Amino acid sequence: MSSAARTESLRPAAEPAHARTTRIQRRANDIMSFASILAFCTVGGCMLLALLFWQVSGMTRMDSGSAQQLLERWHLLPKTSFDGAVLSAALLLALVAAMAPIVCLRRLGKALRAPSPLNLVVARCFSWLGHALLVNLIGGFAAGLVAATQIPQYQLSLGIGFLGTLTAAILAYAVAEMVREGARAAEENRAFV
Repeated sequence: MSSAARTESLRPAAEPAHARTTRIQRRANDIMSFASILAFCTVGGCMLLALLFWQVSGMTRMDSGSAQQLLERWHLLPKTSFDGAVLSAALLLALVAAMAPIVCLRRLGKALRAPSPLNLVVARCFSWLGHALLVNLIGGFAAGLVAATQIPQYQLSLGIGFLGTLTAAILAYAVAEMVREGARAAEENRAFV
């Protein structure tokens, strides 16, 4: 066996190009992890609020506990009687509105793991993310309106969060169109070659 053949046999086999993880794929994994953590925290927070509402729903003013005082301090519970079903509906609506962009973000991360990120699936995921952010705005505002029917001191406002979410939705639509155009150009180049 020659020394060149021996040297060649000691080298590790070359890794195929498609098996290496690209920078975009690593960011896609980060997006999916972030979305999973965010979903866990969102569902956990809503379950905690639901548990606090459930705990205070059977209490009278005489035996008010720390959960009721905590909810009153956060302006999440009126100081008078309230309809627990309406507050539960507002909480459910807020959960759906909060989860919509998180689910779309996770799907986007999954789509970005493809070998070529310039494809129509990624563009569609960006479009759905834009839709989900608008659902988040409208659903969050509707949940606030429903909660305001039971909690008079609850104040609805359109602040910097509203503008930030609206800007993110517009950017998601713009990126979707850019990815769509990039996918078309890549397809034309492949057809030309």
